[in-house]
Amino acid sequence: MKKKLLLIFVLSFSFLFVDAQNKNEITILYLLPFHLNENSSNISFVKASTDIYQVKQFEMMGFWCGAKLALQEYEQTDKKINVIVRDVVTDLYALKKILGDFDLMKNVNIIVGPFYGTLFNEAATFAKEHDITIVNPFSTRYDFVENNPNVYKLVPPFMSRPEMIEKVFLNSSEDYTIILWGDSVLTPEIQAYKYYFEEKKIPFKEVRSLYLSQNAKKKNLIIAFFENSTRVIHSIHTLLSDDIQNNVLVVPENWFNITELTEDFYNLPYLYYFTNYFVDEKDSKVQQFQSDYILYYEAPAELAAYSYQGYDITRYFIDLYLAGYNEAQVKFKPLSYQFQWQRITNGGFENTKPRLIQIKDFELNEVK
Repeated sequence: MKKKLLLIFVLSFSFLFVDAQNKNEITILYLLPFHLNENSSNISFVKASTDIYQVKQFEMMGFWCGAKLALQEYEQTDKKINVIVRDVVTDLYALKKILGDFDLMKNVNIIVGPFYGTLFNEAATFAKEHDITIVNPFSTRYDFVENNPNVYKLVPPFMSRPEMIEKVFLNSSEDYTIILWGDSVLTPEIQAYKYYFEEKKIPFKEVRSLYLSQNAKKKNLIIAFFENSTRVIHSIHTLLSDDIQNNVLVVPENWFNITELTEDFYNLPYLYYFTNYFVDEKDSKVQQFQSDYILYYEAPAELAAYSYQGYDITRYFIDLYLAGYNEAQVKFKPLSYQFQWQRITNGGFENTKPRLIQIKDFELNEVK
């Protein structure tokens, strides 16, 4: 019964029109991992609203709820938005069956694909062959966009982060000692920092254990890369006892999911992190969206549930298509994304805008 109700909810906003389209009309296909053909998960562990998104059938429901709110905004306009929704998980045969349905696919202009990366190449290849725009919301993989002019990759590359660090901190009168604080794992992110700094001839230190000199003339700009909670807690306790008040600390976003971190950590005056999407809770448009979301779904919109992302992607790419892919003509400003497109040689578009956030006085402020 639960599965049937979920299916009705998903498809309640799905339409398919096969007539010829005009310039004010668009057909958008959502490929979402709803796991509708799987047995319902055990939900006995659910103790809070955020827990529901750990259930397979609901992990992308916030994305779809946000998308539905975006679609409703075209109802009283002269724009005709045709919507198709299909459940896509890891079954390649099932995806090929969807893409091979001529009547279903013949008018599709945009594919939004927040489904699993194992199948994305199949959908991207189809999009390239049929000149359909395909949006990759969450993957960091460069190869998806490298040789496919129809792909839009929304997650900025790791190389954008050291570039932002240079812009914000290294072009000022302050003199910093840059410390890359990692572990035995050489991640793509730390490789990007090392490559960037070496290419720009920016001196840096790479360490696994951090020892700060109390007599150093320069401030330390410490960029951490490890995420093991035990090590994070121990390291922060050690740093706080060493008094790092005047040093800049850039940490992984996942650190803020560690509940054991104390108030002293959040009180550090120069505490930063990078993220792929961010909302300013003080923004009036964000507040309006949150109000609408609660009105329709009786639950708050959440970044962690992809509510804002579903809304932003739907609004932005529909408007981009209707504007003939002229970015300057798109008036909609996403709530959680900032788009700065770079065309990859012989490939598609990659968003290169990093989001650097400072935590100060227990508030989140984006560094512009």
